[in-house]
Amino acid sequence: MKNKFPPSKSKISYFNHRHIFLLILFFVFTINASAQQKTITEKFKKETVLKIDSLLQVNYIFPDKAKLIGNHLKAAYKEGKFKKYDLLDSFAVALTKEVRFINNDKHLGIWPKFIPPVEEKKDLNKDSYEIYLHNYTDNRKLANGFREAKLIDSNVGYIKYNNFIHETDQTIDSYMRLLENADAIIIDLRNNGGGSPKTVQYLCSYFFKDPILLNTLYFRKDNFTEEFWVKEVNGKKLIDVPLFIITSPKTFSGAEEFSYNMQTQKRATLVGETTGGGANPGEPYEINSRLEIFVPTGTGINPITKTNWEGIGVIPEYKTTPDMAYDKAVELAQKTAFDYRNKKAAESKNLYLELQKTVDQQTKPLNEGDYAKMDQQIFNAVKKLTESNLYKEDDIDALASQYTKTKPFITESILKSNTELYPKSPIAFLKYGDLLEQNGKKSNAIIALKKSVEIATEIKAPYLEGLTKRYESVLKGK
Repeated sequence: MKNKFPPSKSKISYFNHRHIFLLILFFVFTINASAQQKTITEKFKKETVLKIDSLLQVNYIFPDKAKLIGNHLKAAYKEGKFKKYDLLDSFAVALTKEVRFINNDKHLGIWPKFIPPVEEKKDLNKDSYEIYLHNYTDNRKLANGFREAKLIDSNVGYIKYNNFIHETDQTIDSYMRLLENADAIIIDLRNNGGGSPKTVQYLCSYFFKDPILLNTLYFRKDNFTEEFWVKEVNGKKLIDVPLFIITSPKTFSGAEEFSYNMQTQKRATLVGETTGGGANPGEPYEINSRLEIFVPTGTGINPITKTNWEGIGVIPEYKTTPDMAYDKAVELAQKTAFDYRNKKAAESKNLYLELQKTVDQQTKPLNEGDYAKMDQQIFNAVKKLTESNLYKEDDIDALASQYTKTKPFITESILKSNTELYPKSPIAFLKYGDLLEQNGKKSNAIIALKKSVEIATEIKAPYLEGLTKRYESVLKGK
């Protein structure tokens, strides 16, 4: 049974987006230039070790491993392994090394908290604002995870995506819209440190039509699971466009899930190096006023392999050196783009012949029932053309014009279909209205042209004035 996250888990991630920048080199820590350079006491170290142990026992996804890690960490403290670390940042790095010693869970990590600059007079409101400003600035630098989007020769789309940041669906829609007509797509995840499972789910959904189960996350707390299925997106789905993913050892966590989902579903080809090997999502916890820890509270279960990539990584089909990964991906993508175009050309011809066959079977309708039957048949044929992504609104207009002299009623039916398939297009209604007037159907023409003006007004089309004059001229001529 599918269980939903309780409210407290709504921000569960492979790595919380406020700290994604720390994962770029697997928790190689960025040192804040504030009070964190001060020395720490032996008491502080001991209390930190005990608090980490406590947090792991309660929250870590694997209770048996939590005990081993906690015991190892306490033993390391007793052996004096932390005595030489007198600065907070170096102590955090040493702690991270020890908590990973048992099972090398690369999601486990400790880092210094951001502390606002100390001033003579403590102002809690100002401190809160400084923390907000710090996080806001870091998030702005991430630019919702995207670094580059372009079209390469042979109509290959390329996206460099560095973070699966939470609640960035609109940004994904914008970038995917730029590449929606590409004949192959490359997604470069070589520097992607992970992020939100929901964002992974959303980007995956652009490449599948059916509601496929992509991944399941199991969480220790409350013994519950969350299933991630292919969902609807606010853009054009690219269900058969050849897809290539570039990976590296820095490809981690949520970026690995995206790669693993696509690989196990046989939807993409991976190029590059084996990924980092972190499959356990979780969330950050406060150790004390100066340190935080990221604790994996769950683990992924792929519906096909029944396991995940933890400790192994995702292994690409085409292994390359770091310097050759991009070139190899482009080479493969350009070849498949050529094949994809040929395939689409053949499909386009078949769909056109199907429309032509439908048209050839039509005679001039004698009554309203015949018109309705013909319109439905024409609409079905035209809809197939548009659903193939091979014919756009203008292409349908061009097809319709072929029959203006020989079968004007067919042209009328095709243009009517265009208004139904593109209901937000002022031009579709304009051309349909023009033809209706030409065919002596003034009343229907007025309705279509009025609709054209209404849509143009709504979207603030630059040609609104011209449409309005056209509509008014038909009204006067009625």
